[in-house]
Amino acid sequence: MTEVLKGEDALAERGPCVVTVGAFDGVHLGHQAILSATRDEARARGVASAALTFHPHPAAARGDTGFRYLVSLEDRLELLGRYGMDVVRVMDFTSETAATEAERYVREVIVGVLGARCAVVGPTHRFGRGGTGDVQLLRSLGAELGLDVRVVEQTLHDGAVVSSSRIRAAIMLGDVGSACEMLGRPVTVEGPGVTGFARGRKLGFPTANLIVPEDRVAPAPGVYAGLAKVPAGIYPAGIHIGPVPTYGSDEPSVEAHLLGFDGDLVGARIVLGFLRRIRRVERFASESELAARIQADLRHVREEAARTPFTLA
Repeated sequence: MTEVLKGEDALAERGPCVVTVGAFDGVHLGHQAILSATRDEARARGVASAALTFHPHPAAARGDTGFRYLVSLEDRLELLGRYGMDVVRVMDFTSETAATEAERYVREVIVGVLGARCAVVGPTHRFGRGGTGDVQLLRSLGAELGLDVRVVEQTLHDGAVVSSSRIRAAIMLGDVGSACEMLGRPVTVEGPGVTGFARGRKLGFPTANLIVPEDRVAPAPGVYAGLAKVPAGIYPAGIHIGPVPTYGSDEPSVEAHLLGFDGDLVGARIVLGFLRRIRRVERFASESELAARIQADLRHVREEAARTPFTLA
């Protein structure tokens, strides 16, 4: 089980480790490659594998009001453990953190607090005040401090580097298929079930309704094929996100019809996984026309759920 350290807790007291460092928002395929290398290096040395991650994200800490997380901190920690970290150290990212000089950061944090004997990073890794630290400086300081440095090549998708910002952009455009491929799992949002307007139930397609947390990136408005994880299990789901123009509503909503499920989900934790956008939001002339289109949408949902390699953990 992964140990999570916060506040003043130090890893050095627990013995030497192999460490990797980053915001790790999304824990995407590029992150997973670095985590795998960190785990393997730690096992080869007979020491703990460790990740140092920051919260809030540096962009959020700098006051970027448009920044949205790919996953919650809770899910990030679970994913870091899933991909091989024995210990995760969560460091508060503050103005003081941002102002730490690169050399001091390596001496006091990487070696001092973490007790690292090896650091595993990507080739473009930057650290310290203004991002002045790079792999070359890390190697130079490492030679002095007894810190080995291992560099893991970047992971590509469709010829471009996989990154959290690229995944966010794809999600916001509705291209959740590409985002899933870069994450290695479905794009997700989660929250407690809330009471809706029962419009879907009236049409014969009852829906679970939830509100996406304001600090999470949400897919562009549309109808999606996906999965839903609820206390009773995981089900294929047709997901609508955005306004409901057929009923004259401009208020965005998130509604999911779970295939094969019948029950009340108000107050229950719901995780929605988006696999592919089926269509954009449309206005229909009548409820019967809308119902017919939902039937067609759900055929696509069944097909996508049957062939997807992804599931919800």
